[in-house]
Amino acid sequence: MYHHEIMQSLMSERTRALRAQAAAERDARLVRRAREYWAERAERIAARPAARRHRRRDAAPAR
Repeated sequence: MYHHEIMQSLMSERTRALRAQAAAERDARLVRRAREYWAERAERIAARPAARRHRRRDAAPAR
């Protein structure tokens, strides 16, 4: 009975550690993908020429 309880405790600790490691790997993967996305998006926005706003000379000034 004692052996069974000890082994069960060891296995539950090992399972908890593996689940925590898997969660950390998923989080790291998500962060890496987010950084790649935002870096790529920033490059696309920087590569786009600046939009020119045409002022209407006949329009009334904004209040």
